[in-house]
Amino acid sequence: VGNLSRFNELTAMKASGISLYRIAIPLWGLGLIISLFALVFGEFVVPVASQKKFDIKRLYVDRIPRRAYTRRTNIIFLEGENRRISISYFDGSRNIAHKVSIQNFTNGRMIKRIDAKTMIWGGNGWTLQNGVVRRFTSPEEMVEPFTRLSGLKFSFRPLDLQKLQKKPDEMDYFELRNFIDKISKVGADPQKWLVDLQLKIAFPFTNLIIILFGLPLAASHRHSGPALGFVISLIICFLFFGLIRTLQAMGHNGVLPPFWAAWSSNLLFATLGTILMIKAKK
Repeated sequence: VGNLSRFNELTAMKASGISLYRIAIPLWGLGLIISLFALVFGEFVVPVASQKKFDIKRLYVDRIPRRAYTRRTNIIFLEGENRRISISYFDGSRNIAHKVSIQNFTNGRMIKRIDAKTMIWGGNGWTLQNGVVRRFTSPEEMVEPFTRLSGLKFSFRPLDLQKLQKKPDEMDYFELRNFIDKISKVGADPQKWLVDLQLKIAFPFTNLIIILFGLPLAASHRHSGPALGFVISLIICFLFFGLIRTLQAMGHNGVLPPFWAAWSSNLLFATLGTILMIKAKK
């Protein structure tokens, strides 16, 4: 469109009765197709490719054998419907978990919480060390410190803790949705993951937004050279994607609701693009 405007071809098309809207429709359609393709690609290809990339880096770049990759941090998972377990750090070479928190719920209400400095695998079960048990079944909280606590029934073993927990960008939309549902049932804050879930839908449509915003700008700068056009495009893209990441961080921190953290950038630039299109010479 910039070249059409620069060489007066756009003016000739308008003079022959072809409006800017008619010129824009195929480009908008192309932007929509690209956005839908990016959405499908991000759902079915990117999660698998991200996992493969991680495996290749770990095995061939970092030279870490698959069976030796046993250290994990910030583990959060559900055991059954009513127990949430979080582990700050797990050392698979020694089968020791550090800073362990076990929370039991009934009807969404926490009834017991166990916090332990360490949790050690003894071959037949787990033993918690140096912690405290808090019970919330009575009107007053009951606190019971302990140095060793064993006999608790857990369904997971050290090998289960060594399995890699996917990151949000390695999950598809439905995996992340199920993960959010699970952690919400036990009272965990899903804010961060809700933002990422919304972004999985919002981000692919940046392709359409860039076309919507950039087309009237390109059509109105007749006398600008390719270099200036490139600089303007670069600045716009930098501002757009910078705003996306800034709002994402604000959403993660709870400053913005998940929907607005993910979609505000698209809505803002789409609105500005629509205004520019209305004001552009037809």
